[in-house]
Amino acid sequence: MFPSFQRSRQVAKSVLPFLLWHKGEEKSPQQKRKEDIRASFALYPFSNQKPKAGGRVPRCWENKSQERGNGMKILAIGDVTSPAGVEHLAAHLWEVRRKYGIDFCIVNAENASLITGASPEQAELLLRSGADVLTGGNHTLRNRAIYTALDDNEALLRPLNFGAEAAGHGYSIFDTPLCRVLVINAMGNVHMDPTLDSPYGAIDRLLEREAGRYDVSVLDLHAEATGEKLALAFAYDGRLSVVFGTHTHVPTADLKILPHGTGYVSDLGMCGESGGVLGMDPATVVRRMRTHLPEKFLPAAGVPVADGVIFTVDEHTGKTTACERISF
Repeated sequence: MFPSFQRSRQVAKSVLPFLLWHKGEEKSPQQKRKEDIRASFALYPFSNQKPKAGGRVPRCWENKSQERGNGMKILAIGDVTSPAGVEHLAAHLWEVRRKYGIDFCIVNAENASLITGASPEQAELLLRSGADVLTGGNHTLRNRAIYTALDDNEALLRPLNFGAEAAGHGYSIFDTPLCRVLVINAMGNVHMDPTLDSPYGAIDRLLEREAGRYDVSVLDLHAEATGEKLALAFAYDGRLSVVFGTHTHVPTADLKILPHGTGYVSDLGMCGESGGVLGMDPATVVRRMRTHLPEKFLPAAGVPVADGVIFTVDEHTGKTTACERISF
């Protein structure tokens, strides 16, 4: 079973000193709740078991948004393109969450092992490093080792409009201290896989089925064509809180709030080595373009950079009130 009981015990030992830090002091209900959330995540990092603390709860205890009353801050990070991108987030994501007061973090991890999806170990590291949910795309199912985790873990998503026999699921609803957050992962058809179900039909059925069970809704649309992404965003303007695009690895300059309150950007960008071609070594890409022969892509040699967007959403209305780009 994944993870092993031994791994869970090791994680428990690692957080025990922190949980005992306030020993002997009178704790407020808020402090106890935060510690319960810490413990529930740390002890069950990759499991669908439900601890007494109330289950897998995203780590919103890191900030004071509920007390600020300024809305829910959602950080979305573009495609992780390599193992170096994973390590970059592992080193910096918690710091970024604290700096910007992030309540919820979504990371697209479908290229974490270059172009073979994410490994279970990479997914676990990202979730422990500050991601609340990992979304996927056209490469997600290339790594069969992740299939069991996709089936068992609500924090790992693959596109909703994949076939019914595909491992995993395309959405999850997270019960956070601020509100209930619906995260959807879907894939476009244009220049992608025309055999997939229409994202419109899949999303329509989902929203009808889950109506009343969420307060804030976010869609990661993994697609090639900007027009397809923007058209779908307008189709669900006012019904989804946030629609962001992934897949192209290029941060677009069209960040906006649509007329009925949906926050939108065509593509978040990527998290990986800079100075290359979409995170890859330029020489290998150029050889493939020149010769039209198969070429093994290698990661670029630049410094890793993460691109993303912070969306501020009113948890009462489900509307986006502000959005800003971030790069670190």
